[in-house]
Amino acid sequence: MKKINTAYLFFYCAFLVVISVAIFFDKKVLIYTKPIVPIALIVLYVKSIKKIEFLFPICMIAVLVTDIFVYLDFIKYFDTIILLVSVYYLGCSFLLKKFISKDDARLHKLITLPVLISLIFIAYLIFSITSLAIPKLNSSIWIVALGIISALLFSAVNFMIYMVDRYEKSIYLFVTACCAICIDALLAINEMYYYTRVFTVVINSVEIIGLYFLVRFLIETKPRSVVPKDQNYF
Repeated sequence: MKKINTAYLFFYCAFLVVISVAIFFDKKVLIYTKPIVPIALIVLYVKSIKKIEFLFPICMIAVLVTDIFVYLDFIKYFDTIILLVSVYYLGCSFLLKKFISKDDARLHKLITLPVLISLIFIAYLIFSITSLAIPKLNSSIWIVALGIISALLFSAVNFMIYMVDRYEKSIYLFVTACCAICIDALLAINEMYYYTRVFTVVINSVEIIGLYFLVRFLIETKPRSVVPKDQNYF
């Protein structure tokens, strides 16, 4: 318990340092302070879970490097950023795959009014962000398509686990998915069209909260009921 508390304390300190830098210093300083957060989350994960999935540290390293490139030069390193973000989204989707069964993926369980409204909103948001970004970039359409597909997959996996609700703490994944959507929208606007320190603070706060709740889910979740042994999983 002492080790776990120390790991949480490390994360909380990292969070405060990053937000303080975002509020009071130039955003370039985040190049040196932001990597502390994914490192703290790796420590928290390793200290808190018995069976370590090594895909998780890889995802956190992708986040760490992404944040460095974002604050070095977002437009110059846009392709690299999209590739790294795609690694994170796809990696986390595979990491969460074990929480989804084939039975969960049946359309009649998933196609509900809230889901349709959410899908329309996400599709509109992605279309709007892409329309804003493409004119300012020389990126390959395939890079952009990869980013869109990976973001949609990540959101779908999170929302599916939350909706089926077979695991405790599934609300954490709903928060994670919402945070990811907000970050993708605000970051493109802040770095390419209208920079404001307020957006920088919000982006960093929301990103860290989303990552934190993802880790909390992986650490704390357990089935709400016993799953039959003959259950088929992906």
